[in-house]
Amino acid sequence: MKVLLAAGGTGGHIHPALAIVRELLSRDLRIEAVFVGTRGGLEASLVSQEGLRLETIEVRGLQGRTFFEKVLCLAQIPRSLTQAWGVLSRFSPQVVVGMGGYASGPVVLAAALRGIPTLIHEQNAYPGLTNRWLSRVVDVVALSFFESASFLKGRRVEVTGNPIRRELLKGDREEARKVLGLGEKELTTFAFGGSQGAHRINQAMAEALQGLEGLQGELQFLHATGERDLDWVEGAYRRHGFRAAVRPYFHDMTSAYAASDLCICRAGASTIAELCALGKPALLIPYPFAANDHQRLNSRALAMVGGAEVIRDQDLDGGKLAGLIRAFLHNRSKLEEMAARARSLGRPEAAARIADLIYELAGKDGNGE
Repeated sequence: MKVLLAAGGTGGHIHPALAIVRELLSRDLRIEAVFVGTRGGLEASLVSQEGLRLETIEVRGLQGRTFFEKVLCLAQIPRSLTQAWGVLSRFSPQVVVGMGGYASGPVVLAAALRGIPTLIHEQNAYPGLTNRWLSRVVDVVALSFFESASFLKGRRVEVTGNPIRRELLKGDREEARKVLGLGEKELTTFAFGGSQGAHRINQAMAEALQGLEGLQGELQFLHATGERDLDWVEGAYRRHGFRAAVRPYFHDMTSAYAASDLCICRAGASTIAELCALGKPALLIPYPFAANDHQRLNSRALAMVGGAEVIRDQDLDGGKLAGLIRAFLHNRSKLEEMAARARSLGRPEAAARIADLIYELAGKDGNGE
């Protein structure tokens, strides 16, 4: 079976797409998968690391552009469609999957016009502009959040969850703490903000340490800072005497999640999916400049079931973080309750469910027959 996936721009689009490909290949190594993206996105490195073929088209998004820039973007659409049409002609896929990102629009639209079975996946609680348009022409719309359904006009809508990396589910708490050089019993807080880090979270965590004085034997930290803030954040933990594993980025997220008791992070769709699948309680700080304010809506979905507490970016400071961390330290049962509530929204089978839909669209059963 040949499957073409259009995804790109950010890891939030690419990682779920790669999770789907891994699921398909686990069922049938004869699967042929091709990615379509743009030249400037993360897909160039992430897709090549998987040994998969990447085709690129020229396309730019409309979100956040000036009027003149939007005119230029719209003028580029015919060229993007032509390029997408060429990719479809060369590869002849049986199913086309759009995972969001700029490339998804032209590729999925071209596939729908050619009568190729199509599926789009919406990661966020509030759908992006591209998927709101495409939902009218595709065969299946797969959602991470039930709340998204009211914004989409698909003929068939399925709540599948957001695919996550299967290896994240295999972490062992005791082993992870040994690997990371952490103690066995301390409450472990994991602060992160995506592949580039989050400067606001870094600042607030460093400020919080003063308010946590006297708890050095009861608290420890994992912190992904991004490259820019690494040195001074690492120095802050050292000055205050806290045990901490500080990295620009945790390549071994399986161990980082397994070792943690509480996560402090942004509210991207992939992060929410991982927190729920793993049952990790969180303090969420939605990125205020995300398109359509979708991180706020993502965080609300988890907070409403009691799996997370939300702090607005403009309200974030060290004193607030220190107070919350202290409260959780002295109320472990609250963390356990939040973990259970987060897990109630988890869909670790999301990649498998979407793979089933792909096979269905291709007219095959789930084993490739």
